[in-house]
Formats: sequence, structure tokens, C-alpha cells
Amino acid sequence: MHQWIVSAAIGVAILSSGPAAASPVPGVASGIYEGDGPSDHAFEAIDSATASLPDSMRPLARMRLRKSVAVSRIRISTAGNRIGIAYDAKAPITLWIGEEPVKWKLTDVLVFDVSAQRDGEALSIRFRGDDSDRTIIYRTVGRDLEEATTMIVPQISRPVVFKRVFHQAN
Repeated sequence: MHQWIVSAAIGVAILSSGPAAASPVPGVASGIYEGDGPSDHAFEAIDSATASLPDSMRPLARMRLRKSVAVSRIRISTAGNRIGIAYDAKAPITLWIGEEPVKWKLTDVLVFDVSAQRDGEALSIRFRGDDSDRTIIYRTVGRDLEEATTMIVPQISRPVVFKRVFHQAN
């Protein structure tokens, strides 16, 4: 019996150290994730998308969009169909997958209806405001959280699209 337990433990260790151990974790894993600082990809996408705006509108639009994507830490907690998300030190959001949107206030002038949906093994969060619509798709890959964002702003002729990777904090 002792030999069988040792053999089983060795087998589990071999299986868990193989290539399958690096495969994506199903769903979005709860945890605290940190970015590498300001997102150059996000800022470049914003600058490119706002380039066609009139000079009088461009600085304010860029500032508002850049401020809304300047996130360095994300805390996600999942329990069944309930999702809790907190960006940096901002007010946390509690959502239920597939349920009605909830109101969330980023700043006094930026208030959103926020909803969550499953997107295969990813989590899709939608922020709808008076002057913008943003969808963020989160996917856990190993210890990383991949974020794919699409922002639609009526004054901008094309969507602002970018991706970021956050690393799980120890």
C-alpha cells in the first residue's frame, strides 16, 4: 500500500510538471494582478484614434481617455456568478454574470452602467456611460491576466482597441 501511494505521488508530480501545467486556467482566477506601469499600447491607441479630432477637442478627449485606462492594479474575486472587481484604489464593483447592470462611479462626471457576461472561458465586462461604451475581456493565462479593451466614443470615428497583461501579485 505504501508503495502504491509513493508511485501515485510520483505520477502526479510528473503530470503536473509537463506541458499541460502551462495551459490556461479555465475562467478568470481570483487574485490581485499588477501591470508594468502606464500602458504605452493603450496611450498609442488613444492618440491614434483621437488624431482626427479638431484641435480644440483633442487634448480633453485624450486626457479623459488616458485617465480612464491608467490602471496599475486589478483585484478580482469570483464566487459562482458573482464577480468583484477593484481598479487601483477606486470603488469596487460587484456584479452578477448575466444580470442587470449596476451603477458605478469612476469620478463625479464618469458614471457607468456596468454588466458582466461569460465569453467562453473569459469574462466580459461592459461599461456604458453617457458618452462612451467600453468592453473589457479578461482571460487568465497561467498566472497572468490578459485584458483586451474596446472603447467606442461617438466623437471618435473608430473604436479604441488595445491589450494589456497584468501579472499575479505574490
